[in-house]
Amino acid sequence: MIKYIPFLFLLFLACGCSLKTPENQWQYKSTNAFNSYTKNFLSSKDLLAKNDLKRAIKHAKQSANLHQLAKIYLGACALNISVGTQDTCEKYTNIALLVENNALRSYYKLLTKHIKKQDIKYLNKNYRIFAHALINKDYAKAEKSIFHMQRNSSKILAMALLAKHVSYASLQEIINIASYQGQKKVVLFWLEESKKHVSNPNELNKINQKIKVLQ
Repeated sequence: MIKYIPFLFLLFLACGCSLKTPENQWQYKSTNAFNSYTKNFLSSKDLLAKNDLKRAIKHAKQSANLHQLAKIYLGACALNISVGTQDTCEKYTNIALLVENNALRSYYKLLTKHIKKQDIKYLNKNYRIFAHALINKDYAKAEKSIFHMQRNSSKILAMALLAKHVSYASLQEIINIASYQGQKKVVLFWLEESKKHVSNPNELNKINQKIKVLQ
């Protein structure tokens, strides 16, 4: 048995190398915390979400490179807008001059509806057709493009940005998508919005009852 000890020791050392903590562990922790925040925020698990966001910001502030922090601030702003909460992305704008990044700057302009044609090339591909249509005030095309987006998070944000111009059918579709994902905050926002499209008292009462149950 003793002759195997040196071999086991060497094996342990070899495995130990693969377990080395990444140098930018703060970024992984920050990203994971924000992903958890997104899920809990949209699911109306507010206490958990609040703690997740604090952790995400705390880890991001371990670096002088403020790109990660700027992404978190913009991401939190986007989530608020996605559920109908007014947000000017002030936390991002407070550090924007310290973060030279065209993609983040263009995303901020999309969130605040100040996007210009020259900014679109820096946007995530998910949003480019939507942004073009939005700039041209082609709301029908913008609405249609939403359901070709690959990410559901992009769909719910784009729908919120287009809220005044969406059809009742698209509104119902986004409720179905959010319901499947368990995104209670999104569902409640669009149920409230759907009342603007309904004139039938029985249908309106049905919507109100759903809202009451979910709350």
